[in-house]
Amino acid sequence: MIYQKLFNFCTLVFWIAVLPQFANATDLNKGKQLFGDYCASCHNGNMKDKMIGPALYGVEERWKDYPGDLYKWIRNSVALAASGNEKALSMINYDASAMTAFENLEDSEIDDILAYVEQKGKFGCIEPPCEEAAVVVSGQAEEDPVSPYYGYTLLAFLLIAVALLGRYINSLNRLSQQNAGLVVSPEKSFLAVLFGPGVVKLLVFALVLVGGYSTVNNAIGLGRQQGYEPSQPVKFSHKTHAGENGIDCQYCHDGARRSKHSVIPASNTCINCHASIQKGSVDGTEELIKVYAASGFNPADNSYLPESMSDEDRATVYKKWLRGLYEEERKENESKVDKMIAEQLASVAGSYNKPIEWTRVHNLPDHVYFNHAQHVSVGKVKCETCHGEVSEMDVVKQHSPLSMGWCVNCHRQTEVQFKGGLNEGEGSPYAGSNNKANEYYSKDYGYYEKYHQEMKDKSRKGVTVEEVGGLECQKCHY
Repeated sequence: MIYQKLFNFCTLVFWIAVLPQFANATDLNKGKQLFGDYCASCHNGNMKDKMIGPALYGVEERWKDYPGDLYKWIRNSVALAASGNEKALSMINYDASAMTAFENLEDSEIDDILAYVEQKGKFGCIEPPCEEAAVVVSGQAEEDPVSPYYGYTLLAFLLIAVALLGRYINSLNRLSQQNAGLVVSPEKSFLAVLFGPGVVKLLVFALVLVGGYSTVNNAIGLGRQQGYEPSQPVKFSHKTHAGENGIDCQYCHDGARRSKHSVIPASNTCINCHASIQKGSVDGTEELIKVYAASGFNPADNSYLPESMSDEDRATVYKKWLRGLYEEERKENESKVDKMIAEQLASVAGSYNKPIEWTRVHNLPDHVYFNHAQHVSVGKVKCETCHGEVSEMDVVKQHSPLSMGWCVNCHRQTEVQFKGGLNEGEGSPYAGSNNKANEYYSKDYGYYEKYHQEMKDKSRKGVTVEEVGGLECQKCHY
């Protein structure tokens, strides 16, 4: 009876004092992970710019007149539009691929995603020193995130409860021994119960459980480096080249369309343009001289230096070129320009005719197979889908999580281009198509014939990568 009363009391205290702290809290870090897994392949990570899908910042405000329907839209946009929902009908585009259904998402997970979207869109970050303003999610404000001290408080409370229960059980055992006429064992102190064999075994078990979970969880995240933004030996700005000057990604990374790897461009690719453009828009020749030195290019006469030339002679060539290039500036301030030239020559000392050692940003595990050409040339996947808006980055960073879940979700929602190679007659959805990229999916292959027929009958809008085997283990893990 005493044991039951104590148990009820402990349970009541637990519900009243501890659990309310977690009731209305959203987890921004979990929201970030879920966004990466489910949303990042179509929606811009800054939440304010359009990518494949629209900008998400302010999405709750846009749905405020339709309470609860935003959750239905996220879970199954097509079904919501089919029900006649005005907001869904105004948003959905029947001529394009509909948003993937995420019926497995729980309300709390959607809350986390929406909280992350609002926080990231409003302040640009979720970690300090980010603005510590409240994020409103479904009418509830996140003003007091769950503190780790609550966990320590809960642990202390449970240990005390265990010790008290142990003492009561010991008292009951002593009473039972007394009534049975047996030798009564000595009463155990609070500390004796707390550090008794039973409690120690329980703590060891809990430690193994928590340690095992942490080890597995950290192992899953091993090598994932979303947001990784290393400095490079040459300050190459994609914003300047791909953004302002509109250079196509595949001009430099030409392997992306024809091989497994996108390849890092050789320095002579840079020379194609910078044989003529010998001053950068921001840093003059400070970074360009590194490219010239690595490739052995002489910008003074647009030729390549002999491989046998010594480093001293190479330095002399580049010094002469720099002095000629900055001749007018030297007339105004000779000592300043000469100092700048000396610093630039010192920065490339020892690197003449040696490859530039770029720091790798994206790196999949060895057991994962990924083919750029398969996605870029056949799948017509845009570079921005995986790499984000690189044209806005001065320093490239890893945009997507590149996790297995992220890839699997992309295969579930991305439609294969079935057009091409069918020679369909007039009236066919493929009539007049000159797309020959995916002849593999033509009628010659009986497995896909039913999909073509369903699309002709308009009982099917498209075929996803998943439906043509995109989730088979061997496709990525060979």
